[in-house]
Amino acid sequence: MAEENSSAAGSSSRAQRNIKEQHRRMHMKDLISQLASLIPSNSKLSMPEILDEATSYITHLQKNKESLERRRALLKEEDHTEPTVLNITTSDSTLEVNLICGSNRNFMFHEIINVLEEGAAEVINVTQFNSGNRVIFSVLSK
Repeated sequence: MAEENSSAAGSSSRAQRNIKEQHRRMHMKDLISQLASLIPSNSKLSMPEILDEATSYITHLQKNKESLERRRALLKEEDHTEPTVLNITTSDSTLEVNLICGSNRNFMFHEIINVLEEGAAEVINVTQFNSGNRVIFSVLSK
C-alpha cells in the first residue's frame, strides 16, 4: 500500500510539473506573440527570427534615440545664442550691410555678397571681426 501511495504521489507531482511546464510554454508563446506584434515585419516569423528581428529593431531604435538626443542638444545650444542682427544703411551712393551673429552659427555670408552683386552693387570692402562668441561681418558697396 505504501508503494501505491508513493506511486500515486509521484504521478501526481509529475502531472503538476507537466501542467506547470504547459503554462510556462503558453506564457512564453504569448510573450513572443506580443513581441512579434511590436516589430515591423510583413511575414510570419519563427521564434528565433522574431527574437533576432526584435534585437535588430531595438538596436535601431536606440541609435535613432541617441541621434535625436544629440540633435535636440544642438538645437538647445542654438536657442541660447544671441539673435542674429542685420543692419543696412545707405548714404548717397553707398550701401553698408552689417551682420552680427553667434560664432557657432553656420552662416552663408557669400549669399549676402551675391545678392548685392546681383543688384548691380559693386562690393568695395568686406571685413570680419570676431568678438568672443560673436562674429561681425561688414560689407561696403556702391
